[in-house]
Amino acid sequence: MRQIGEAPQIDTDMAEAVSGLLEARGYGLKDADASTGSKDYLERILGLIRGTGLTIAVFSHQTRPTALANIMLELGFAAMCGKPLMIVKSKDAPAPSDLKRTDWIDYDFADPVNFERKVGQALDEIEALAEFEEQLLDLALDAPSMDCAVAFERAHRAFLLAGQPEMLEKAESIRDRIAGVRNIETVADLNRLHDEIAMFVKQGRRCRLPRVAD
Repeated sequence: MRQIGEAPQIDTDMAEAVSGLLEARGYGLKDADASTGSKDYLERILGLIRGTGLTIAVFSHQTRPTALANIMLELGFAAMCGKPLMIVKSKDAPAPSDLKRTDWIDYDFADPVNFERKVGQALDEIEALAEFEEQLLDLALDAPSMDCAVAFERAHRAFLLAGQPEMLEKAESIRDRIAGVRNIETVADLNRLHDEIAMFVKQGRRCRLPRVAD
């Protein structure tokens, strides 16, 4: 999430630095320029946030105020969706008041080594989160009375974070657990959950995410 169109040079430099570090770790990146269509612009941005494993905000002391407002709105939505957040700002940019207690990474042209180290630490934490989600998923799958919706959410999060095809197989096992009872008329939510998982598995196998945690 960054200023799109006529961005200050510092914003462009920070975005390129972040992109290079993430791509070196095997992450695929998307921003507002990564998709087009006839949808409402905000709806399209929110769809991109929902479909990614983590959210990165990039802004500086030169970021246009209206663009910064958009970034903050999108950060809030990502947080509400439970996405891990990485905030990268210029050294001279003040953190908005609601982020005063949120960790961020300062971009300092004079100290690129420290910047790379901080980004690496943030990615290590995110990858550890993916492993934790997988552990929670395994516990849910082994439970004698499984909460299918919770188990699917963990499979969904783990897959978006790490891109492991095993998560799709585990999601299928959740779908199969539902299959035997989903046509009961009084539990329409199970029909919906079954179809949602089936679509998730189908789309996951098509997208072939580049990121696979070591």
